[in-house]
Amino acid sequence: MDRGIVKEIISPGSLRWDVREPYSNIAKRLAVDEETVRRRVARMRKTGVIGKYVLFLNPTLLDRKDAMVYLESKNYASIAQAIPKLKLVDGIISLTLLHVAGLLVGIYYQSESALARQVDLIESICKAKTAMVWTAPYPKFEGKLTKTDWTILQALRKDPRRKVSELASDLGISARTINRRAKRMNEGNAIFLFLEFDLTKVEGLRYLLIVHCKDKERKIDMDNTIRSRLRNLIYEETWSPSHSMFAFACANILEAERISDWVRKIRGVSEMKLGIIKKRIHNLDWVDEEIQTRLAGF
Repeated sequence: MDRGIVKEIISPGSLRWDVREPYSNIAKRLAVDEETVRRRVARMRKTGVIGKYVLFLNPTLLDRKDAMVYLESKNYASIAQAIPKLKLVDGIISLTLLHVAGLLVGIYYQSESALARQVDLIESICKAKTAMVWTAPYPKFEGKLTKTDWTILQALRKDPRRKVSELASDLGISARTINRRAKRMNEGNAIFLFLEFDLTKVEGLRYLLIVHCKDKERKIDMDNTIRSRLRNLIYEETWSPSHSMFAFACANILEAERISDWVRKIRGVSEMKLGIIKKRIHNLDWVDEEIQTRLAGF
């Protein structure tokens, strides 16, 4: 049940995350009562399994695109030591450290040449080579954000689930306006939500599977096959036309090896990487600075 709740909050398999979705909707999809969901979420927060909600912006709002970079390295200590320097690299929004595998980096980039420079710099800092680079195109937000929209985004970045009444009081904007503007931005894919959680508190070993499929048509079937066979799936990201990622729990290394064997045999799989998730780091201070810059421009 706990895994099911976490999946419903952070892993819809698309970009349509609802930042204000009520627990009643999640309860309905899981066929339980709302109080059960609320109680479970509270317990997981108390034990540290789940942490705070993190609001991401569609990179197109910042005149950027999104890319994922996977570097292969068996020297986990070296990668971990590089983190402070990596957090200073322009555009990096997330860092996922994988044991006996490497590093997965999420980047918002401005141009192809800028991305190439970012990748070169990351390789230099990590002393590792890039094994995969792919894009996960975001739909462009139609319309233009006003000063009020950016003000609301700035507040939601601090606490995406804060009560609208409190936001209205602090911002001097009516609750009705906040609800209307937030709904428009959510439905237009301007914002999306990630729930931080401590994978060390999840039973078993925590793995990340990265799969590359060259055929866009076969990728849908590949994703469905993997999704249906992973019993302890925690979250997934499958909207990229070429790559998919699945985080899941395993009882032991032998189980992970069996999963690796059958994934390689799935029709359409051209390449795959599998590693134990050690840590995921969000790096969004520079995004808050970008929001402040846009507010200052009005």
